Amino acid sequence: SHNMAFEVFKMGKLGDHLESEAYGWVAHQIKETYNIDPGENEYGYENDIVDVMTEEQVKEIEEYLDTTYKEKLWIEPYANTALTSIVDRWYEENET
Repeated sequence: SHNMAFEVFKMGKLGDHLESEAYGWVAHQIKETYNIDPGENEYGYENDIVDVMTEEQVKEIEEYLDTTYKEKLWIEPYANTALTSIVDRWYEENET
C-alpha cells in the first residue's frame, strides 16, 4: 500500500470552524438587512439572532432558500447550512 506523505488532520475541527464562521457571516447579514440589534445577555455576549427574529423575517429567508434550490442558484454550502439551521431553530423555539 502506498503511504501518502500528506494528510489533512482534524477535518472535523475545520468543519466546525467553517460552520461557525458561516453562521456569524449570515447572522451579520440578517442583522444588516433587517436592522436588528440582538442586544447582549447578562454575561455580555450577544444574544442569538434566532431569539430576536420575527416570523416574517424567517419566512423571507425560507423563501430565499427555496428559490436558490428551485432555480439552482448557487449559494455557498456552509451559508446554506447556517441559514437552514437558523430557520429550523426558530420554528423549534416558537412552535408555530
